[in-house]
Amino acid sequence: MHRPEADTGAGNSVELSRFQSEFLSGVSHQLRTPINAILGVTHLALAQADSEQQRQYLISIQTTSRQLMHSVNNLLDLSRLEQGTLALAPANFQLKSLLDDLTQDVNTRLVKRAVVFTLTTDERIPATLNGDASRLKQLINCFIDNAIKFTQQGEIRLQVRMAARNRKSVRLHFTIEDTGSGLPPGLGMALFRNSEKMFEVGGSENQKKGIGLRIARLLAQLMNGDAGMITPHSPGAAFWFTVQLRPAQTAEQADTEHRPGQKTLPAHDDSDHQAGIAEVLPPPRRPLPAADTSAEQLLADLQQRLLLEDFSCLELARRHAATLENALGADAIRLHSALHDFDFTRARVILGGTGEA
Repeated sequence: MHRPEADTGAGNSVELSRFQSEFLSGVSHQLRTPINAILGVTHLALAQADSEQQRQYLISIQTTSRQLMHSVNNLLDLSRLEQGTLALAPANFQLKSLLDDLTQDVNTRLVKRAVVFTLTTDERIPATLNGDASRLKQLINCFIDNAIKFTQQGEIRLQVRMAARNRKSVRLHFTIEDTGSGLPPGLGMALFRNSEKMFEVGGSENQKKGIGLRIARLLAQLMNGDAGMITPHSPGAAFWFTVQLRPAQTAEQADTEHRPGQKTLPAHDDSDHQAGIAEVLPPPRRPLPAADTSAEQLLADLQQRLLLEDFSCLELARRHAATLENALGADAIRLHSALHDFDFTRARVILGGTGEA
């Protein structure tokens, strides 16, 4: 007996979606290495620029490259999320530090606009939580980015409240509202559609929203939550999302307890990407440490290279990844992320053990 035609269509749709995700992942990996190399060399050139005009040219290259990298990373994250291969790296973190850092970033971006950013937090939320702080910040920024793009004046509001709490979990509810251009009537959850559908929503502005919001909802679901929009809302737009985190854990708890229903997957191997960057950067100012160097010596050496903004720190971290992972535990993933973004200041904070990065 032949299968119904509808089943064949559904199978083709699944296969097309899988092919699309794999294609996006492959293209993203191919693009990231040269873009990061451009960022690295531009960073070095800025330190040696002879004139203000040269600095402005280099800053323009740097800004554009970062925007391109942001778009490429979004495509890569989208493909991983849709394939179910994105890694979470849970660790203890201070929610206040995360929100303070985010507020500073947002206010910097709004400095030339007549837009006020306000943050309201629930005092009942524990000071220290356990979860993937980097991905939580990315999730919040997906909504904040859209609010900034489409709000020329008025206000952007972020509210964080505790929706539920028990001995093993803390559920947070986030609301993001703006006074921007708003959304066309009836658009609704179409903005959260899967990637092959969201481009059918109509209008380039809504396409830009769709990519970020699709990523946001998938991230929220990865953290045992969800996301949606609040309608009707005038002026502007309003969105919400929830995540499930845990109370702060001891090292022993982190090793032995399982996070019910939450996906924690192996971290992506980025060694080829880092090696590609190393090929186009200048040689190290001093020799890299030998393979048998102790963890304590490696950390001191890496901290010194970061302080000097010596890009050989990237190659050091790549060659001694296993030793650094054993020495730093969950912080090794945060360090890797900081180095990947050339954020040497954040990398120094992570090595310094302040817990605020």
